Amino acid sequence: MSCKESPHVGASTTTVSSVAVHAGDSKIVIAVVKCGKWVRLQLAESQPNLLEIGSSQDETKKLLHDHELLLAKLKLCT
Repeated sequence: MSCKESPHVGASTTTVSSVAVHAGDSKIVIAVVKCGKWVRLQLAESQPNLLEIGSSQDETKKLLHDHELLLAKLKLCT
């Protein structure tokens, strides 16, 4: 990953920390990345894919429920 905060070539990016949240069968990992003066969050991993919609109504409801739990747990981290 490149650092776009300054015109200097060779600016480094460092992962400062990571946060993993698990709910039901879903999991996300978020990296806290530092580049120069900037700190940002980057989605490092999600299982299943956050854009997954399910192959049936029951699966879709479960995915939605798990994603809502993930969001609630992330809000507790802030």
